[in-house]
Amino acid sequence: MKITIIIPTYNEEENIKILIPLLQDKFKFFPDYDFTILIVDGNSKDSTVEVTKKLQSEFSNLEILVEKEKSGLGGAYIKGYKYAMEKLESDYVVEMDADLQHNPEDFPKLIEKVSEGYDLVIGSRYVKGGSVPNEWALYRKAVSYFGSLFARVVLRIFQVKDFTSGFRLTKVRGVLDKIDFSKIKSKGFAYKMDMLVRIFDMRAKIIEVPISFGLRDRGTSKMEHKNFQDSLKVVLEFAKERNKNFIKFIIVGFGGLFVDATLFNILSIQLEPYYSAIFSGFVAMLFTFLLNNYFSFRERQKKRLVDLLLFFVAYSLSSLVPIFVRGYIIYLFVYEFGDTFIIRNSAFFLGIFLGLIWNYTVYSKIIWKKNV
Repeated sequence: MKITIIIPTYNEEENIKILIPLLQDKFKFFPDYDFTILIVDGNSKDSTVEVTKKLQSEFSNLEILVEKEKSGLGGAYIKGYKYAMEKLESDYVVEMDADLQHNPEDFPKLIEKVSEGYDLVIGSRYVKGGSVPNEWALYRKAVSYFGSLFARVVLRIFQVKDFTSGFRLTKVRGVLDKIDFSKIKSKGFAYKMDMLVRIFDMRAKIIEVPISFGLRDRGTSKMEHKNFQDSLKVVLEFAKERNKNFIKFIIVGFGGLFVDATLFNILSIQLEPYYSAIFSGFVAMLFTFLLNNYFSFRERQKKRLVDLLLFFVAYSLSSLVPIFVRGYIIYLFVYEFGDTFIIRNSAFFLGIFLGLIWNYTVYSKIIWKKNV
């Protein structure tokens, strides 16, 4: 089993002298694994390259790539991935910073998960046992924690708590080798989020292990300017891509809502609100089925007549649930509070909201299920 530890550096001469020997000591705990440390240097202005080359005489499993010019954190890692896969034929890669904020003592926690078959192991600050420095200012703790929380919510990836951790182990075969690096949205700090989303969407087996994130006490920080803007841009771009069907579904839903609400209020002039809601719901259901098939889920649309009929039956049956639930909610509201315009429509829109959640879940996961 070949495992490559990729470490980007820029002016890290002091840290490299400490980190490399510490990692070599940890390798001894895993005699069945073949470890290589790959330094990807961003054309440091200090003696990082010279120090690394000197260490190579002591450690034969130490390699170095020197960029002609600094390409950013993400760019350095991408170069490292390619070298690890193509030249070193690695089975796993570990991403790790050179500044000792990633504690070498936590390194074995990632490696131990290899035997358990995980595709991605994340060193997490936000699971039980993980931590950030007490010395961090409150605002920095808040930005770090709530930044990850924002990404989790917007991208609906609740399984992962630390979105921006740079201490990770990733399987190569079937995971890393399936990623088109030319499509990575950021060559800077936000590459971490980009890679995580792509690996999550592969339905990879992911686990987080607790780490104690430390303070940098020497060297030059690799944190680039505009990291916040870069990260926000990546999250919002992915949110748009991942939610494009939902956005179209909402548009169709507003059209269906207009048809439904208009017909409901017209029919309520002559019919009981309960029956009016059921009838208007059925008409809106046919309207939205056709638009969802040819617009919302166009890339998964049903084209054959037999499929249209079959899935319309399934669509209708699933849609009956929120329709009758909505009708019952209206009945309860009218019975308890009286039959007025405000009462009727308050109950009506409550039913619409609950139906929105039910319908999108069923339509996207069953009716127009995405082919994997």
